[in-house]
This record gives sequence, C-alpha cells and structure tokens, in this order.
Amino acid sequence: MTGVHLLIAAVIIVFVIAFIITMLVLNANAKKIISTNAKLVENQNTLLEQSRMQCYELEKRMSELEEQSSKLEEQSSRLEAQKSELEEQKEMIEALQSQQEELTEQLRHTTIDEVTLLREQTRQHREHIELTADMTDEELMGWVDNKMDEMRLFTDPNLTMKKMAKSLGLTQKRLGGLFKAHSKYSSLGEYINEKRFLYACRLLREEPNWTIEAVGAEAGFGGRRTFQTEVKRRLGITPLQYRQSQS
Repeated sequence: MTGVHLLIAAVIIVFVIAFIITMLVLNANAKKIISTNAKLVENQNTLLEQSRMQCYELEKRMSELEEQSSKLEEQSSRLEAQKSELEEQKEMIEALQSQQEELTEQLRHTTIDEVTLLREQTRQHREHIELTADMTDEELMGWVDNKMDEMRLFTDPNLTMKKMAKSLGLTQKRLGGLFKAHSKYSSLGEYINEKRFLYACRLLREEPNWTIEAVGAEAGFGGRRTFQTEVKRRLGITPLQYRQSQS
C-alpha cells in the first residue's frame, strides 16, 4: 500500500471517528433536551393541576358567597317587612292616641249621655283595630265594604280618606294600600260616589214623599246639581225620571 493510500485511509478513519463522536454528542444532547422537556412538561402539568384546584376553590368560594348574599337579601327583605309592620302599628297606635286625646278633650265639655256615647265609640274603635289586625287584604276589603254600608260613612259629603280610616279604626296607609291593590275602583272618590248613588236610588224608590234635594243630601251629595249629574251619568235619566220609572 502506497503512502497516498495510507493517507486516504487515515483521513477516512478520522472522519469516521469524528462522525461517531459527533453522533454520540448529539445523542447525549438529545437525551438531555428530552429530559429537560419532560421536566418542563411535568412542571406544566403540576402548574395546570394547581390552577385547576385554585379554580375549583374559587368556584366553591363564589358559590358560598352567592349563598350568603341570597341569605342576606332574604334577611333584608324580612327586616323591611318587619319595619313596615312596625311603622303601621306605630301609626295605628298614634291614631288611637290621637283619638283618645280628642275624646278626653271632648269629655271636658260633654254631658253624661255624651260621655257614654264617646266611650262606646272608643270601644268600637278598639274592637275594629283588634278585629282587623290579622285579616288578609281580601277579608279586610269585604269588612270595609260592609262597614261603609252599616255605618253609612258615605253620607258625609266631606268624607276623606283620613276621616274614613279614623271611623274604621285603620291607618290611612293601610286603607289607601287596600284600595290601590284590591279594589276595582280607580279612586276612593269613585267608590264613595257609587255607594251614594246606590243609596240614593234606594231612597228614591222607598221614600216617594222626599224631595229630590232631600234624597241627594241624605245620600251625601253636595247639592242637587251634583246628584242629578251623577244619576244622569250612570242611568242616562234624571232622579225624578228614575223615581217615576220605579212607581
């Protein structure tokens, strides 16, 4: 073998050895990179699991907070209802005290018979308050309607919500809320006028000797014209024509 051949063989051997060394180095680096990546993946999985646990804890905490918020809202609603009831009771007590003060003042200037009457009125007011305290709105509306007919409060031409509430032993707030929520009438005035109208029609039928003015006044209408206007609006005829039609 010549020197040239030996040189070529040596060069090839060197290249082979260099290639093998390079491959070994690359393989070692690859293993190192794979190991590093595996550790990174493991760390990412750990972080992901921790994030999941944190999300779960946050959701659990939010659920607890929502539940607590709901309970607080319920408590707040109950407190508002209790506050409203207390205010209503306070108004009723104040109204009763005011009535008692008025009655006490009246007692100073009244006779024995008048004293007896005032005491009876006071007793009735107290009975009204006790009777209506536990009624539902529907029951109370029926009771008010019956009392209006029984006591004929509508015959007062100057009847107001305040007067009506006082006569029935109720607060203005409760009576007003009752008519607003549980009455077919658009206003208290409409309700009172209907009561007056029905009573006036009854008087026109049952008291033929009464004048039209007397019937209107007895029913609580302020004057003949007001009475005639109301009857004409509802029936399309005058009070006199209605009386004649019923005879």
